[in-house]
Amino acid sequence: MNNISTTNTNDNTKIKKFLIPILILAAVTAAVYFGNYYNHYGYYYDYKEIVSNEYVNPSVTDVKTLFTKLESFHFYVPLKHLANYVLNHFSFLNPHISHLFSDFLHIFNVILCYLLIIKLSKSYRVAFLTALMFAVSPVGSNAVNEIAARGHLFTAFFGMLSFYMYILSDTKGLKKNQDLFFVALAVVFYIIGLFFWTTIIVLPLLFVIYEFIKDQRLTAKRISLRISPFLSKAFGILLITVYASYLSNKLQAGIAFDNSLVFSLNLFGWESFYKIPTLIANYITYCFVPPSFDIIFAPPLPDLFQAPLKYILAFAVLALYSYACVYIYKKDKSLIPGVAIFAVFLLPGLIFMHKAEPVSLRYMYPASMGIFFMVFVLLENLVWNRSNVSKALKITCVCILAGWFVFAATNTYLRKYDWKNPETVTNAMIKSGNIAEVWGWFLKTHWETDNNLNKEYLLKAKEALEKNKNCYNFQCDLIDQNITERSEYIDALNNDYELQMTNDESKTKK
Repeated sequence: MNNISTTNTNDNTKIKKFLIPILILAAVTAAVYFGNYYNHYGYYYDYKEIVSNEYVNPSVTDVKTLFTKLESFHFYVPLKHLANYVLNHFSFLNPHISHLFSDFLHIFNVILCYLLIIKLSKSYRVAFLTALMFAVSPVGSNAVNEIAARGHLFTAFFGMLSFYMYILSDTKGLKKNQDLFFVALAVVFYIIGLFFWTTIIVLPLLFVIYEFIKDQRLTAKRISLRISPFLSKAFGILLITVYASYLSNKLQAGIAFDNSLVFSLNLFGWESFYKIPTLIANYITYCFVPPSFDIIFAPPLPDLFQAPLKYILAFAVLALYSYACVYIYKKDKSLIPGVAIFAVFLLPGLIFMHKAEPVSLRYMYPASMGIFFMVFVLLENLVWNRSNVSKALKITCVCILAGWFVFAATNTYLRKYDWKNPETVTNAMIKSGNIAEVWGWFLKTHWETDNNLNKEYLLKAKEALEKNKNCYNFQCDLIDQNITERSEYIDALNNDYELQMTNDESKTKK
């Protein structure tokens, strides 16, 4: 009886040890993000994604169109549109439901992060702290608060789920062919994620790293056989995506503000060798010191000799990051797949960039897990698991982590309210400078009802355009034409209004 009682007690302790962190993570994430469902579809991209997007309007579009019409934004992402389509079906154009859906999806991602990191680190503490920072960090708030970025929430969910299933295929004691069952599930979740957003297309690279790092390593031939289903699906979906992107860009040819995708080497040219590493360093830095607002448009990076200190600091950050990776590899190479999450999830956004948006915080949503994992693995090895480290130092580290958590959670909590007012977004774009400033002034006319103010905004947009005609080789003449036409339209409205007022006065006198 005592043995049975002891066994039950141990089982209950294990369940509590497993469930309590999950409940804490869910509660903390909800406390930080719940409330953003009051945000209306005020920002241009959210409005374009939900309100004016005919693909997701159940009263206009048949659900089959989501899968048969390839030219959906930059990529072929029918499942992303299907999610918005279903949400609109049950609560048409209701921002509350849409934002709340993103919040719950983020909670599920936080829990998945916790479960995945347990598998990779074999440490509940590292897993809990990594998931906790992933839950509240401002670097991921763009993907949660902006509906147009929800594809990154989905790809993080299905990407982590696919990797988790892949790891389960190595579980000891599996019955015959159960390992193939888990690999098949990993393939299915991978394909589903790709049809939500294509940023997980290089996820098989993470599986390859995992295979070559693990203790009971398979032969190269068996690894190739396990990875081949993922690679074949990735290649097929890549062809569809490239064709869909081609159709989309063809339809959008001649638009005033060209924000299409472009190969990064074509965007930066020979300067890529120092600008792309600097972007990577910026992404790492934003995990600790986030920008003042979720990046909508990033200003072009200056030339090397215009800001040499900026690039020296960026390469110092990369050197520090590289040193940390080497240290972890030497300490325990099985931890490298967790660190590699950063590079694998960020890689697609570094290869193909938006012309006006080379830096976007939404790409850091899943990638940030790799940075937080690295930080807590280092603390585990350098501080918490070392007997020669003083208690005072350990307490100091705990206090610093507590301050970091409070700062991150508070920043994210307040940041969600920045999306309530479109003016906050347009002002952030204007502050970014360059072509973003032009678009910021131009977008202000979408919500302003005073035509005199609209005229003033367009003049500001024209002045900003004159200052930035050379940045990123934009279609400046087309932008100028668009601003002029909008100004002429406002002038015509004002003239019609003045004529109407004059006629009304004449009738009153008669």
